Amino acid sequence: MTERVCAVVVTYNRLELLKECIAALRQQTHKLDEIIVVNNNSSDGTKEWLDTQNDITKIHQENLGGAGGFHNGMKAAYEKSYDWVWLMDDDGLPTDKALEILLNSEKDCLVKNSLVVSKEDNKNLTFGIYIKSKKKILREVKEVKGNSIEKYASFFNGTLIHQKIMSKIGFPNPLFFIYGDEHEYFFRIKKYNFDILTIVNSHFLHPPQKYKTFGYGFFFYHFKFFNKLGIKYIPRNYFLIWILYKEFHFKNLLKIFIFDLIGILFIQHKPLYFIKYILSIFDGILLINKVKDD
Repeated sequence: MTERVCAVVVTYNRLELLKECIAALRQQTHKLDEIIVVNNNSSDGTKEWLDTQNDITKIHQENLGGAGGFHNGMKAAYEKSYDWVWLMDDDGLPTDKALEILLNSEKDCLVKNSLVVSKEDNKNLTFGIYIKSKKKILREVKEVKGNSIEKYASFFNGTLIHQKIMSKIGFPNPLFFIYGDEHEYFFRIKKYNFDILTIVNSHFLHPPQKYKTFGYGFFFYHFKFFNKLGIKYIPRNYFLIWILYKEFHFKNLLKIFIFDLIGILFIQHKPLYFIKYILSIFDGILLINKVKDD
């Protein structure tokens, strides 16, 4: 019996990129059974365009961030009894055989991700892959060896998740809104001892990152200029992820916080953001009990 697959795309004010993503989904060699697009109250004509697309299921909602978008999109797919949901943001696009390769690879694995490759140069990885044992960051596709990478995935960039996962652990937590919701869901899956694999021959194209990356501890550290949403949610959310899962030593989290604060002052030159960063951490402290209850 052929397994049924539903793609879930979350979008906000990136209509042209969304159109590219939808075109790529329509061109998959393994045809999708349904495409669900969650529109987070876009104001750039996204709603109007989506409403003309008869082969797309639309969820128009208030802006609940990526976390709320994936929560509602995955829930809708789960309630329709799909075997798999294929998750992505609107700024990436899968290559034509990406889904076919995922489905035909490692069939016992319930969580599989495409390898995320630079949209501008497909010889490069979009996000460096930090190999902790070697203290090395892989930056080029040719450096990635083997058919799959265990316990690694760039979630919501071509992420294929089986309905058994959602049945066991639920959906992304809307409380996280944006920044870190994907990592929280990754660690939640890992906590329940499900295998997570990146399938090397399945590629998902994504714009290259615009910041410098450094290997450091469990995470690799990068400094990216903070915007208004980032300064509000990034410190809070990663503090909460540490509280929930303890997947990395607190001293490494503390180092990242310190590096961020130094970068805010001496690279970004935003002293007000320095204060907002610290307030965001305190916001996380106040939310500890709530996030544990969720």
